[in-house]
Amino acid sequence: MFEVEGNEIKFLYNSNKLGDRETLAYVKSLHQHVINELDIYQNELSPTQISELANKLDVRIIDLLDHNSEYFRENIEGNDVEESDLLTIIQKERECLKTPILISKHVSKVLDSSAETISLDMVFKEIPPSDETKN
Repeated sequence: MFEVEGNEIKFLYNSNKLGDRETLAYVKSLHQHVINELDIYQNELSPTQISELANKLDVRIIDLLDHNSEYFRENIEGNDVEESDLLTIIQKERECLKTPILISKHVSKVLDSSAETISLDMVFKEIPPSDETKN
């Protein structure tokens, strides 16, 4: 699900978070890229997809959680939680997934701010477009 080709960008965000919506607007302005967006507030990820996402980002499942979220602080912090339970938590408690997440052929990362997309655009401009985008 998280494999991308050429100039495609997969962008996971939570439309219930203002910062994520602002970052989506920046991402949509990236030049020469096809944006494939996934609103995790509206679309549930399966445990398999969550595991794939962690692998793509090269992080542990626990690292996908927003440690600043109320759910994390009240239910997970300081507790020994099994990875399988974390997958279920992320699936059901979408607010605790750290977002926004940008996945491209060259970059896969959780974005810290909408301004970070500006520096990413500069990186993308240095990457030659794939054959399918050349006209």
